[in-house]
Amino acid sequence: MSSPEISAHAGPLRPSESTSLAYLALVLGLILTLALWHYSETTFHQRAQDRFAYRVDKEKLTLLNRIQAYEQVLRGGRALFAASDDVTVDEWRQYVALLALEQTLPGIQGTGFTLMVPRSSLASHVTQIRTTGFPGYDIHPAGDRELYSSILYLEPFDARNQRAFGYDMYAEPIRREAMERARDTGNPALSAKVTLVQETGKDVQPGFLIYLAVYRNGAPTDTVAQRRAALVGFVYSPFRAHDLMRGIFAEVDQDVNLEVYDDAVAPENLLFSSQAQVRDARYTLESPMEISGRRWVLRFHSREQYEEATRTIQPQILLTAGTLLNVLLFTVMYTSARHRRRMRIAAAALTDSLARYQTLVENVPGTVFRCEPGIPWRFIHVSAGVETLTGFAAGSFIRGEQTFGKLIQQEDLEHVQEVLAAAFAARTAYEVEYRIRTRTGETKWVSERGRASYDDQGNPTFIDGVILDSTEQKLAENAIRDLAFYDPLTALPNRRLLYDRLHQAIASSARSRQHGAVLFIDLDKFKALNDSAGHEAGDALLKAIARRLTETVRQDDTVARLGGDEFVVILENLGNAADAATKMAYTIANKLREALSAPYTLGELTHQTTPSIGIATFCGSAREPNQLIRDADTAMYRAKSSGQGCICVHADTHEA
Repeated sequence: MSSPEISAHAGPLRPSESTSLAYLALVLGLILTLALWHYSETTFHQRAQDRFAYRVDKEKLTLLNRIQAYEQVLRGGRALFAASDDVTVDEWRQYVALLALEQTLPGIQGTGFTLMVPRSSLASHVTQIRTTGFPGYDIHPAGDRELYSSILYLEPFDARNQRAFGYDMYAEPIRREAMERARDTGNPALSAKVTLVQETGKDVQPGFLIYLAVYRNGAPTDTVAQRRAALVGFVYSPFRAHDLMRGIFAEVDQDVNLEVYDDAVAPENLLFSSQAQVRDARYTLESPMEISGRRWVLRFHSREQYEEATRTIQPQILLTAGTLLNVLLFTVMYTSARHRRRMRIAAAALTDSLARYQTLVENVPGTVFRCEPGIPWRFIHVSAGVETLTGFAAGSFIRGEQTFGKLIQQEDLEHVQEVLAAAFAARTAYEVEYRIRTRTGETKWVSERGRASYDDQGNPTFIDGVILDSTEQKLAENAIRDLAFYDPLTALPNRRLLYDRLHQAIASSARSRQHGAVLFIDLDKFKALNDSAGHEAGDALLKAIARRLTETVRQDDTVARLGGDEFVVILENLGNAADAATKMAYTIANKLREALSAPYTLGELTHQTTPSIGIATFCGSAREPNQLIRDADTAMYRAKSSGQGCICVHADTHEA
């Protein structure tokens, strides 16, 4: 119990002992909690919106790439006519069959050729076609027109496509507009929405066509007038919109529903909808696109699965937890204010014992302290070790000129509060690591262990503990982590990190269908350098090799050291075609060979070496990383057996 003399020296009521501070902290804390809740709600919504926009861009790119592929098919057809003065139906059938469109570009209704027939040539044209095995042939619809067109070739020539044989597309205004645009520009032209003549009355779908003009060989086509005069006909492809879109988006995106409109958003312009009935989606984007000279409007709606996946209760948790924390802080401050004066009086009685206590704690490693339980954790007592730790004298903490809470980095402050709150609630000891900023601006890691003392009501009155400098331990942990993933000599990724990145590259390839490659590089006659010039020269060469590899490859490629004089390079995004990807990988390997074959200056020694390089390409997850490495290794040994500085592609690389 405090004596009257000690109570008298306690003095008048201090601001920190007033309960008004607790009410002020409660109001400010609630305002801050509401602000954080609003910010969190807005941030999560924007993040979901950005992710949805990414999904939309991916679907748009998929559609655009497929249409461009169809255009390329038509350009190939026009090239066939440019290479021959008379393309027969058998030649056209063989050309389309070799494209294997059903497997490579599903969704296309057919690929054909329509001939332009002037009125003066109509009779002779009909007679000629009837003599080729089609006695009932005629151009339809019938009628007297200045210029006719007739579908002569259309593959596959199945029952549905046979309905279009002899059809005059030029007689129909929508098709004629696209044909004239293709004729005048020389570029692919996409028509407006139509109903194809191939429709049988069952499962009728919206349709459209893409035309590419075929001009008379040798005729000038520099101007619109010249192109009109040289026109022979059109290579074209009809599309049933539903079949096309299902072929393009065969793997249904669980995040996005799609509607495609011709020219403008209107029910009569709808080409395709991936859902029977449009729901009121949370995220919607409308994106116009120009495809082959025609405007399409794509409308994307989020699906329930996406909205469920992006829905989060974290803002509500933040609001609830922040409110509870503010109430808890208010309770602590309110109770602390009521008892602070009594605690200060009691502290005066302990002054006589502090000297003996200080002698004891100064011999304990680290910083021994007793502090108040609330922010900013003002020290009631602290050992001299705090000056070594922070650069501030112990007296400045005791006098309140400096508080330890202000030295804790803001990013770690909330974690420290949570650990202390949990320990207070459970009335157990605690241990927490965090960072502080010293007087000189240096950042240090510290480890704090302590236990709170409580009054009769169970409220924490002070904390006793010790703070240890754990900076060197943290640096050692980081160094150990680097040793686990990086080669200590070259600082390149080691075998473990190489396999992890190769797993990622294979997964990315499976999603994008982009080809990649693994290059296995082995230095020729490296052992001879080690034997003749010593391991120091060999190490210097390996580090120089690592630098040249890193400088030569692309920024997104991975260079790793497998061990000894063996290096591995992972190449990604080499394109959608296997042959082109192999050629690109070979080109990069050749650049690496040239870079690595240049002379090296190793101290006073000038050395020149050559690499043997093996290549194994991949697309998707057909082969595991171990198999890819083995295939590239096998190819490297084949290259090495062919002589120094050779490059060899693995035999099964196209199948992969």
